[in-house]
Amino acid sequence: MRYDHSFARLSKEPAQGNPLPSSTGRSRSWLCGLLLGLCSFVGIASVATPRAMAQDRRMTDRVTAVIGSCGAKVKSLSGQDVSAVLRSALLKELRDSPSVRVFEDARNAQALVSGFSVDGSVTQLARHNSAQGDVEVSADVSLIISSLPGRRVVAMVSGGATVIGSATADTHFTGLLIQNLQQEAIAQAVSQATASWIESLERKNQRKTKLYAMAP
Repeated sequence: MRYDHSFARLSKEPAQGNPLPSSTGRSRSWLCGLLLGLCSFVGIASVATPRAMAQDRRMTDRVTAVIGSCGAKVKSLSGQDVSAVLRSALLKELRDSPSVRVFEDARNAQALVSGFSVDGSVTQLARHNSAQGDVEVSADVSLIISSLPGRRVVAMVSGGATVIGSATADTHFTGLLIQNLQQEAIAQAVSQATASWIESLERKNQRKTKLYAMAP
């Protein structure tokens, strides 16, 4: 077989009217492409950065709270230490919140540059026996929120709850039932009160985040 090499020769020899690009031309094209890529990257980063910063702000913007005094304006229904039940329920609720960093010891308030002190009180406890033989225990709590370090009152929230249990003729079991119902009623009332305060904090943080994201 015979191969024609004329096409190969023509392809290796550049035409007179169409010279091959020089190394200088290739360098300029590469630099232009690099500059265009950098401009595009800077443009994207300038849009994405405020959003990323706003997201980081939401993740790290937690308030600090210290549990202050906890007391009761009413007598216990079962001999329980109502103040201790209130403090335990308040500590649990604030620890479970992703918006709050809580300290149990009130002495920590002196070392805080900013934050809140939360004082609580059980304002109402009541027991009622229904016609069906059930036992109802209701509780109301009140929380006073003060800013630190000045201890200026910034909010007052309250919550209430009623829980029901089946009564029994066994007096010992009835005493335990009343104790458990009282503890649960206080815990639910605290949950309602702290939820109101935390929701107001989150609304304020959302407004701050929107303003931060809109800032140039």
